[in-house]
Amino acid sequence: MIQAILFDLDGLMFDSEPHSLASWEAVLKERGVQLDQLTIDSILGRRIDATARTLIDKYQLPDTVPGLSEAKTEYQIAHLAGNVKPMPGLVELLDEVDRRGLKKAIASSGIRPYVEAVLRVNGLRDRFSVIITGDQVAHGKPAPDVFLAAARALNVEPQHCLVLEDASAGVQAAKAGGMYCIAVPDHSVAQLDLSQADRIMSSLNDVRDVLPQLITAA
Repeated sequence: MIQAILFDLDGLMFDSEPHSLASWEAVLKERGVQLDQLTIDSILGRRIDATARTLIDKYQLPDTVPGLSEAKTEYQIAHLAGNVKPMPGLVELLDEVDRRGLKKAIASSGIRPYVEAVLRVNGLRDRFSVIITGDQVAHGKPAPDVFLAAARALNVEPQHCLVLEDASAGVQAAKAGGMYCIAVPDHSVAQLDLSQADRIMSSLNDVRDVLPQLITAA
């Protein structure tokens, strides 16, 4: 039986992937580089340091991983207002999760300052007492570290957790952690292979509608 819901942030809770990509594009443009689609697909859902390393290696940039990561984060946070909005059905799903007495946490590849900033600018920081971010764990998605850390913080066994994800790296991480996973694709960014998910649903509203069945069936 499901006892806790673990939420990815970017692309799942918030329509933030376009802004994240725009931030990478702005930072790379300063370095004379233009992102290609294959690279964009490969970095979705991954931790910022892994993405920075990928970009440095692919485009032979002179930056360090911490330096490029910091430049992207600074740009992204500075331009959050109006650019990162909740996905349709998010607030209603959170209300239903709370109404049913389920535990919940955010388990994001993003770093803590960025995740906190997104929640604050959208007035949702108070909805989560447990937030685990990519900079708090040893390995980023597709490793299961961030989801397992969230489960421990909630004092819930992995098999009793439902993960909501939008990216293939996140789905792989959830399944590697022994958790039930529903993929809700972020169609505004890319069509990725989400076949490892237990179910694929079109929106958070759909997740809310079937939540009673999911709690007992997963």
